[in-house]
Amino acid sequence: MFSKWFSGEDRERYLASPHKHRIDHSGRSLLELRYASEVMRQHLHEWLRFSAHLERDRSAPLPTVADSSIRHYLAKRVEGLSASRSRVLRASVRIFLQADERGRFRRRIGSPPSTPTWFNPILTPYLQFVRAHRGLSQKTTRKYVQKLSAFAHYLGGDGIHDLSEITPLHVREFYENAENGRPRRSYGSTLRAFFRWAAAQGSLSSSLADAIPRPRRYRFVNLPDVLSQSDVDGILTSMDRSTPLGRRDYAILLLAARYGLRPCDIRDLTLDEINWRGERIDIRQVKTGRPLALPLLPDVAEALSAYLRDGRPVSTYRTVFLRHHAPFEPFAAENNLMAIMRIALQRVGLANRAGRRGLYLFRHTLATRLLAAENPLKAIADVLGHASTQTTFGYARVDLVGLRTVAISEEEVSR
Repeated sequence: MFSKWFSGEDRERYLASPHKHRIDHSGRSLLELRYASEVMRQHLHEWLRFSAHLERDRSAPLPTVADSSIRHYLAKRVEGLSASRSRVLRASVRIFLQADERGRFRRRIGSPPSTPTWFNPILTPYLQFVRAHRGLSQKTTRKYVQKLSAFAHYLGGDGIHDLSEITPLHVREFYENAENGRPRRSYGSTLRAFFRWAAAQGSLSSSLADAIPRPRRYRFVNLPDVLSQSDVDGILTSMDRSTPLGRRDYAILLLAARYGLRPCDIRDLTLDEINWRGERIDIRQVKTGRPLALPLLPDVAEALSAYLRDGRPVSTYRTVFLRHHAPFEPFAAENNLMAIMRIALQRVGLANRAGRRGLYLFRHTLATRLLAAENPLKAIADVLGHASTQTTFGYARVDLVGLRTVAISEEEVSR
């Protein structure tokens, strides 16, 4: 099937390979997903090389990606190669080994954290517990795995391979010393919950939750981080809407700027949630599950229709925004659209600004502007999709424009 992609001896090896059917089925899947020709060529040639390695090793049945023989092969194969080239080769081997009889495979997003072998029998039942009794989402569960795996690796470095050997000193040292020299403040609640569960299960003689420092933290001690109106306008007008990718990114940024939508709500927006005739957008918020009705503003309608008519890849997915590189599918749940915002900030010279650099910057900016325009806090809460005005207060708690009118100048202070 793919003879034309090879030449000379490679073509002969391909035709004679005992893994030709697997190469054909996997290659057909990439074609259906509309992978670029150059990417196809790289995968096909890597599969041929890898199949020759399997034939020499007489690997039957096929090993898994986690097997030590495969890890050893990949370590030697990518030695001295660039990071991007190494990722392609590793992806090729993973696709080859994980593809089913029809060549279909699951696309992996990011690299899952490695967990020490001794910790797996403890982590698995704990994750089952938090999913069943605390209703954690998959995204939050993955964060738990990442943080607890980091803690387990730290313990292993100290020669500890059993929970009963953990002392408060270990917990304190781990919490206070991250790679950047700063305390792991975001780990506190995760570790406390795990320690309480482990103590209840009898894996710990007593809960170590109290060993984690509880620094006093005050709410609303900092001014909200917002953009000026000129910065917002500059970011939107700087977008290149002459390309499909530019039209997509412009529509995403406009939704964030006009409505203050969360990245997850923009990412999961579907075609069915846009009521063109009724000039409404009706969504169910990903974070809260609450419905949110918004007016379809003229500039937003124009940006969305421009992208849908002349930019969005052909797809059966109902999600509005798709990846523009194969496979053409919705953004992954882990994608908070940070890259789109950072590129936009870089374009207007704000790449190194202090503070926020993600789409939430638009959300805080909109809330502050609505407060400055003397809108009631309840109205702002309705726009942002908050169930309580207490939540809204964290976004729009200071009228910066009003403060500037009563601020004391440096000359007045020095008198």
